[in-house]
Amino acid sequence: MALHVLTSLSGSPGVTSTALTWAQVTPRPTLLVELDPAGGSPMLCIGWSGTHPHNRSVLDLAAHPANEYVERIWELAIPLPRRARQAWLLPTVGTAAQMRSLLTVFGPLGEALAAISRDGGVDVLVDLGRLGAAGAAVQLWAHADSVLVFTDSTLSALNTLAVGLPAVADELDQIGARSRLAVVPVVGDEKGASHRPYGPREISGVTDGVAVLPGVVRDAKAAGSRTWGKRARYPLSVRRLISAVDDHARAATDMLRVDGVGA
Repeated sequence: MALHVLTSLSGSPGVTSTALTWAQVTPRPTLLVELDPAGGSPMLCIGWSGTHPHNRSVLDLAAHPANEYVERIWELAIPLPRRARQAWLLPTVGTAAQMRSLLTVFGPLGEALAAISRDGGVDVLVDLGRLGAAGAAVQLWAHADSVLVFTDSTLSALNTLAVGLPAVADELDQIGARSRLAVVPVVGDEKGASHRPYGPREISGVTDGVAVLPGVVRDAKAAGSRTWGKRARYPLSVRRLISAVDDHARAATDMLRVDGVGA
């Protein structure tokens, strides 16, 4: 199993809804870890329709030693509705101010999540939200099998991607893991083709060699829902993305072994 970090460089491109849908359509056990620094746990709102209280979060880990994190994570994790034995959520903090208390947590948290993925046979999806505000969360990259940067397909979003992605690639270069980085477009034309005319081929032209994976179909009504049919375009695009991420992570691991990193 693998640890995947999902993030973005611009606002609301579909990271949270894709992570939730990923957990709902995959047959593999999946732990969602919500680390959006904005707080408030959108996943609780979407996944439970606002019925579950925000009475636990990743902040609770700060009260325990790092060698207890694996155990404590499972104590805090909430089973997703209709997948009680296969998918769980560890919610983010309640407010942005609380994220400052987690500066020393991200490093050992990454180690614990890697252990859960490696030893527990669980896929771990970490939702970092918008990267510019994530701060110390980049410490998780050292333990990730893939780092997925989501982008909208508007011209302004692609400009942000072109400007910000090189810095992300450089950060991963410093730990020898640039090959784990990939871009995930969120495509669709609900605002008209003139607003979102770009697809993976055009987007790859601004990523400076960073892999561009198959796009997720934009569907604001279906995102994160459990009510769509099995053949609907949105969940099918998420399934296609899961397969592509698996291939990308395996290829990155093979490349790192050839280069002698982590061997």
